Amino acid sequence: MSTSGWVSDLNYVSDDASYMEAILAGPLLSLFFTCSLSTLAFSILIRPFVTRHGHTSWTRKQEEDRSKLNTTFVTLFVLYLSYLAGSGRSGLQQIIKGTDPKLNQLLDITPILRAGPSPPFWLSNRHIQFIPWMLQNELHRVGLLGGSLNMEYYNFTVKDCIKKTRGEDKILNCEYDDSMDQVVNVGAFPPFEDDSLPRDAPIIFVAPGLRCHSEDMPGQTVMRAAYGAGYRTVVFNRRGHHPDPQGPLLTSPRFNLFGDVDDMEQAYWHVKEKLAPPGTPMFLHGISSGCAVVVRALSLWDKRRELNPAAKTPGFVAAVAVTPGYDTSKVLLPSRFRWPYNALMNDAVKDHFVGLNAHVLGGYNSTAMEDALAAPDLQLFLNAAAPFAGYDDRHAYFDDTNPVKDLHDINTPIYVLNSVDDPCCNIDNLFETSPYEAHGGDTYADIVRRSQRGLVAITNGGSHCPFLDGGMRNMLARDPLGGWMLNSWADSSIVEWYGAALKVYGEERARMGREHEVENALDEAGDS
Repeated sequence: MSTSGWVSDLNYVSDDASYMEAILAGPLLSLFFTCSLSTLAFSILIRPFVTRHGHTSWTRKQEEDRSKLNTTFVTLFVLYLSYLAGSGRSGLQQIIKGTDPKLNQLLDITPILRAGPSPPFWLSNRHIQFIPWMLQNELHRVGLLGGSLNMEYYNFTVKDCIKKTRGEDKILNCEYDDSMDQVVNVGAFPPFEDDSLPRDAPIIFVAPGLRCHSEDMPGQTVMRAAYGAGYRTVVFNRRGHHPDPQGPLLTSPRFNLFGDVDDMEQAYWHVKEKLAPPGTPMFLHGISSGCAVVVRALSLWDKRRELNPAAKTPGFVAAVAVTPGYDTSKVLLPSRFRWPYNALMNDAVKDHFVGLNAHVLGGYNSTAMEDALAAPDLQLFLNAAAPFAGYDDRHAYFDDTNPVKDLHDINTPIYVLNSVDDPCCNIDNLFETSPYEAHGGDTYADIVRRSQRGLVAITNGGSHCPFLDGGMRNMLARDPLGGWMLNSWADSSIVEWYGAALKVYGEERARMGREHEVENALDEAGDS
């Protein structure tokens, strides 16, 4: 596997067999670590005590055997520390930022962005980080850890065309068809009716990850951290996504694995016009696969605003993308989204999107459904499912939806988090040369450097989303809802980014969309 020059010292795993060994090594060495500590504690603390008080005696043979056992466990313990030292790192690798001088001002007031995560050494490995993080996520989801989120759901209907086409103004130029209608919802925490925050508290508008939803985006900790800082989180549960695994099922043959820009715009206006008071600042937030729709939406909406400032266009103070994979035509290939995660998620999305909705999808395009179910990996599943997203084939799908295509058109301040050790989104994706003519042979990192307000923080460790932090002494952080939660550098830096963006860009960016709020208020007054 090729690597970029600046990460040439990384020890990438070259094949699935060695990758499996790398994954199994962590838990096995953790077991040896536990055994070695237990043996050493017995030898140093307990055995001398019981021997001194005459409770037992030890023969020379027993002493020799125990000495050999201690040596073995100490050796394994040293190997474990060596494994961690070689596989998990802390701190920041580098920051790539755009040309706007205000980014320097923003960085000056957010020192955490320049620090990077510092996980406890025994949790620094990229695979091991998933274990406590996923356990916490599940305990939060079922209500056994921390205070309840008390989330409120607001239903509405999104509409779409049978075949999507988009004009040069970046707006759909096809007719909506009722057969593509779907009831979806947004989940808000705290609810807009909850008086624990002002009704006009800043909103973080979230596109969750693959198969994820408002109660596990994945995880809830960023919602909790944001609430503690005075933000309301609103999660768009797009088509096929819902906290209840039994529903709502698809009623129309339309879903997009990475999310649909046009559906998200309808969700934005529902929140902006029906739920949030006029003037409420909004941020756009993508997690994992949800980054694709966030980045694509920003490129389309920012360009639309540039072409026609009077056009009705969503606007945000700033945005965040947590662990994006960049070029969606390649990101889910087994060589990039590695085993076992590719195989596990491939089976999961087949069950979730196709298995639960076969009666709807099969009646619309049985060939596409069969191809999707037969796909041996996630990328081929995505390619096969293109007709269900509104496109004739994968070429038309990526031409309209690939988030890197118009990356250069984004001028919304956006903070991107990537980790060198991410097992699901290869860091080389960022340094890949763009195939699009408009980019002139630049890499995506080069495009960020030439952008107005892009900022990418590349950490040495963090895995795919956890970014555990705090070292040995501060691995837990206070949960604003009560109790404790894992300390996450991603959560902390994101909340500080939003606060800094409000200070640096707030008034300039918050003005966007207010003219349409006035128009909407006048329309409602006329209707009444």
